[in-house]
Amino acid sequence: MKYTMKDIAKAAGVSLSTVSLVLNDRPVRVSDKTRKRIKQIASEIHYQPNAAAVSLSRNVSYNIGLIVPDITNPFFAQMTREINNQLAKHGYSTLFADSNNSAEKERHILHNMVSRGVDGILLVPSNEFFYQDMDKLQKQIDETGKPIVLVNATADMLKVCSVNFDNFKGAAMATQELIDHGHRNIAFIQGKKQYVNAPERYEGYVHTLEENDIPFRSDFLYEGDYSITSGYRAADAIIKNREVTAILSSSDMMLFGIIKWANEHGLNAFSRFSMIGFDNDPYDVITQYPLTTVDQNIPPMVSKGVTALLKMISTKKITYQHLVVAPELIRRQSVRSIKE
Repeated sequence: MKYTMKDIAKAAGVSLSTVSLVLNDRPVRVSDKTRKRIKQIASEIHYQPNAAAVSLSRNVSYNIGLIVPDITNPFFAQMTREINNQLAKHGYSTLFADSNNSAEKERHILHNMVSRGVDGILLVPSNEFFYQDMDKLQKQIDETGKPIVLVNATADMLKVCSVNFDNFKGAAMATQELIDHGHRNIAFIQGKKQYVNAPERYEGYVHTLEENDIPFRSDFLYEGDYSITSGYRAADAIIKNREVTAILSSSDMMLFGIIKWANEHGLNAFSRFSMIGFDNDPYDVITQYPLTTVDQNIPPMVSKGVTALLKMISTKKITYQHLVVAPELIRRQSVRSIKE
């Protein structure tokens, strides 16, 4: 049997409106004894409020929209799980969608989520996100009328709240690690120019070379889209460059592509190169030599993003802060020292 507030009111000998105010912790002129009695009865009969009615009365849905670019990527899968877990702790459900790295699909999803009445949106931008006209993109963000937080991206050119990890520092740490192990001929696989986080990682790599009086060489620079396939495509050219002794990749996935190509051609990538990636992919530890990688610290990044979004929802005030999380270099076995 499902009990209602009418049953509680009858048992407590008070009005229905009094029960409603007490259970919703609203001001009401009753004694503490009566207040405790109402809550005790509700607990004893295992009263469950109607979620739709509560949402309607408070003008909230307790749903948060989450858009990620590629759920098949282990990094975004981990992030999705962490976001879902953290939102659940605050009583929110997650309305999830995969943009398939498409800006057009992102726009459609944003519109759909707003029409479904989400309280706010966590957007992990696609690789096409920053290829758009910024004025039109800003207009779209403003027209949602909802608090939005960009996660895993920095958007100084937009009026929107964002949380990201320090990509420049992460690339600098990784480059310095290779230099400290005697490497000077370090290849870098960058993301495409306007891909999310790509410019900062490139700048961290170049800056650290300069800090160590190592000339930048364009023939050590390669490009990919963070996927295994793009690493596989770059492998032949990198391996044929006999001067290169180490590789810094903007994603672990691209290193997996190089390892795959080398294996198929009877080569051992680990005996040829020291390698460092980004993302701390869970599969890093099952390669022949577990990969050293830059961990983007997903839990604190998500925590900052969720906290910022829920604060905007509760205060009904949209803010435009840019939050930064420190990276961490996870040292494993894919970096070795070489003699000058």
